[in-house]
Amino acid sequence: MTDRDYRSFSYWHETSGDDFRPRPPLDGSIDVDVAILGAGYTGLWTAWQLLDREPDLRVAIIESEIAGFGASGRNGGWCYASIALSPVELTAKYGRDAALAVAEAMSGAVHETRRVAALEGIDADIASSGALEVARAPWQVDRIRAGYEGWQSIGFGDHVEFLDEAETKQRVNVPTALASMWKHDAIAIHPAKLARGLARAVERRGATIYEQTRVLDYSGGETPVLRTDHGDVRARRAIVLAGEAYLTRLEKTRRHVIPLTSNMVITEPLSPAVWDEIGWANRELIGGAGPTGAYIQKTADGRIALGPYWPRYPYNSKITDALDRDAMVFDHARRCVREWFPQVGDVRFTHAWGGVFGMPRD
Repeated sequence: MTDRDYRSFSYWHETSGDDFRPRPPLDGSIDVDVAILGAGYTGLWTAWQLLDREPDLRVAIIESEIAGFGASGRNGGWCYASIALSPVELTAKYGRDAALAVAEAMSGAVHETRRVAALEGIDADIASSGALEVARAPWQVDRIRAGYEGWQSIGFGDHVEFLDEAETKQRVNVPTALASMWKHDAIAIHPAKLARGLARAVERRGATIYEQTRVLDYSGGETPVLRTDHGDVRARRAIVLAGEAYLTRLEKTRRHVIPLTSNMVITEPLSPAVWDEIGWANRELIGGAGPTGAYIQKTADGRIALGPYWPRYPYNSKITDALDRDAMVFDHARRCVREWFPQVGDVRFTHAWGGVFGMPRD
């Protein structure tokens, strides 16, 4: 067992309601149908979907820490139908039909998250209010308008709306806002509550999660295997590598992704008077570009959580806990909150944390 204080890794972990006692590790080699590396969102959703389709499957999830330890328990709380390439870029590379298929898949993932959370009784502080991409400079208005027209061009226009300055500020009073695009397919979540609840859901459906068990290597072929520090997990059907940024710790996948850092800060609960000035009654997700560009959430308990767009690449892809505590990024993030919302005044910040996510090398 570990002596780590898992509640200390983020505000989300601390307020998830779990005690974070690790599940037992693997105790010797086993045989299963499907073996999954990683108990984050990718691994847990994979297990849930497999067991929903084939309830008799024997599924084992191997996790080196605890379920929801990494990015799945520390992120900005955005469940959002978007990827790094715009609809125009997707169309140029792969054609209009492919771009539309990607958009529909992303939209479907948002609705599936909400559906499964309700089905499994997971209280993840979900707010189904969409996301606002806010322009705070003239060049950003042009960019957002082009993005809006891109969604229209692939036949996905009924999922987005272009809002002028007055319409934007009616939703949330960002004093420097000039316009925004409202994307319907987005929900605000408490990420650790979702991850921890999903872990319990897959266990109820028959999966076994082995924590404090590190995968050292794997092999494919007719009898794929995850080789761990506690024994082998032999899979009759398949293995799934769902380690995200932590796949860089395996020699075979070390160069498949780049681990990048992401950091967040969060305020104390704001007073009703301050919220009256800001508005933001529906908890839309808020993001925007520029020097103080960030992804932002209003939490269910009335705080502002913000992550600045300041990723760092750790030398040689080495992931350590020290990456989670970047004072310079935290100071910048606090400045970003006051830049976006000067109404907060001398608000106190209660938590600051970070972690890594995996960026494909292409």
